[in-house]
Amino acid sequence: MTAFYLKLLAVISMLIDHAGIVLYDHKVIAWDPYLIMRVLGRFAFPIYAFLLAEGFRHLRDKPERLRKHALLLLVLAALSELPFDWMSHGVIHYAESQNVIFTLLFGFLGLWLSELYRERPLLRGGIWLLAIALGWFVSTDYGAAGVLLVFLSSIYLEKVEDRSIGLRLLGVLGVICGYYAFYTWAHVSFGGPRAIWERLVAMRYYLMPHLLLIPVLAAYKGERGPKIPFLHRCYQWFYPAHLALLCLIGLLLDKTLP
Repeated sequence: MTAFYLKLLAVISMLIDHAGIVLYDHKVIAWDPYLIMRVLGRFAFPIYAFLLAEGFRHLRDKPERLRKHALLLLVLAALSELPFDWMSHGVIHYAESQNVIFTLLFGFLGLWLSELYRERPLLRGGIWLLAIALGWFVSTDYGAAGVLLVFLSSIYLEKVEDRSIGLRLLGVLGVICGYYAFYTWAHVSFGGPRAIWERLVAMRYYLMPHLLLIPVLAAYKGERGPKIPFLHRCYQWFYPAHLALLCLIGLLLDKTLP
């Protein structure tokens, strides 16, 4: 498994996921196909978080490229916010939720800042906790758990990626389970066991794609795959571009459907 094919899987999954939202909101599809599309969409974010951590690993000693990448994430997040709010909430501005690029940005900035204190684990951990808390308070898509997933992916890539396939499978299993457990806990406002169990039952369909991702991510061994600059740019700009396109499709459906 190479980074190229992980990117391809991520963008296809994301497109299916968000297309399902638009089509269901406009009553083009029924509940069952909508649920299937949303389930297929669960592949996208863990791959994005994984590849963000992998990208940081290759840029960590290149300050100028780190600055450029952080600026790119900020630009992508700003451009994506209006279409994200329109697609997700039906309004131009919805202050209570921010798009997922902000989640990735907080994760990236947490990795970057903590790298300056690599020999001071307590301070490094404190920076990560601050970034996780920021994801929670700003209410980014996937929130605190999404930022945590970036950090867990970074730990895996540093400690386990070059090990045997068995250890890689266990490592990715730990990453996915840690992320999903925290994601569930956060969604019940850090409530007790009963609330967590009820949420897990409600979200059981969304857990399956995460489990299927374990062997896929474990098969990745740092290989880049085909180097096609144009497709790399498409991957970078896909999020705001496809949101804008889906919003346009939604507006057309508003005009054509009874």
